[in-house]
Amino acid sequence: MRIHRLLSAAVAAVVLASSAGAASAAMATTTTAATLAATATPADRPGVYVLAGDDAYPEGIARDPRTPYFYVGSVTDGRIYRGDVRSPRTSVWLPGNAADGRTTAGGMKVDAAGRLIVAGGATGFVWVYDTRTGALLHRFATATPNSMLNDVAVAGNGDVYVTDSFQPTIYRIGAAELRGGNGATAPLRAFLDLRGTGIVYTEGFNLNGIAVTPDQRHLVVADYNDGVLHRVDLRRRTVRPIDLGGALVRGDGLLLRGRTLYAVSNADGDGNTVNVIRLDAGSGRGRLLARVTDPRLHGPSTAAFDGRDLLVVNFQYGAESPVLPYTVVRLTPDRGRLG
Repeated sequence: MRIHRLLSAAVAAVVLASSAGAASAAMATTTTAATLAATATPADRPGVYVLAGDDAYPEGIARDPRTPYFYVGSVTDGRIYRGDVRSPRTSVWLPGNAADGRTTAGGMKVDAAGRLIVAGGATGFVWVYDTRTGALLHRFATATPNSMLNDVAVAGNGDVYVTDSFQPTIYRIGAAELRGGNGATAPLRAFLDLRGTGIVYTEGFNLNGIAVTPDQRHLVVADYNDGVLHRVDLRRRTVRPIDLGGALVRGDGLLLRGRTLYAVSNADGDGNTVNVIRLDAGSGRGRLLARVTDPRLHGPSTAAFDGRDLLVVNFQYGAESPVLPYTVVRLTPDRGRLG
């Protein structure tokens, strides 16, 4: 396996420190696939999608709701896979491309205009690609050294927010900056300096997953090191921890639908977990409903919505003998039990 090469390049990849610490949450239950697994997956929706290659180490995923396609990025060399939700096989859509500086690919999203936005870890770049042609439209570069651009969220107005796991900064790309594009490089500008807030950066991976609340007033961000979720007020640019009643959630990818937050983790529970959290109306408090696992999960990193389902990426960071082939698995929430 090529895990040693990946580990030596970990600073150049958007990854999670593979800690085994379990969160203390007495009110939450560890549930199995019965709670968040497909009981009646549509006939044209496989339960597992295969990524070719024994060195894929897939981290980010984005679903284009206008098409049947989803995209998955590799931290190994920046290749980007494309899959059709109706087929279990995927293919390499964009090979790793050092010409773009895309030597790794982390968190990603597809926006309403069909642009794939990819965070580039320690490269310091965010790339924007046309999903119709594969052309590079934009490249944004942070001037902050030793960054780890980790995850991406797209707001309703088209603005893009990016977390940095090593530097206490949240970045923003304005919707107007995404128009047109010929592959030129532009500055990646800071939206919020987190120094002096309740988010304290320490050694290791700090801010990771990010999501925009449905009312478009806040960001929800996950501090992987501390196991704390925070709410960022987009207008006031203030930060406060989300009160989970003492529960710790070491979230990687975050998905938010209504008031239900899904936080994928390779550290909570048995290390193969999707945390299910019910937020209050203002996203200031939450209740951990369950830590969901499934035999098909292997060191998951993040997920994307496909209709009501979750497509969860099996990253397997740090695995000396990863389970092959690398996969994306489909989980379906049980609305009756999880609301």
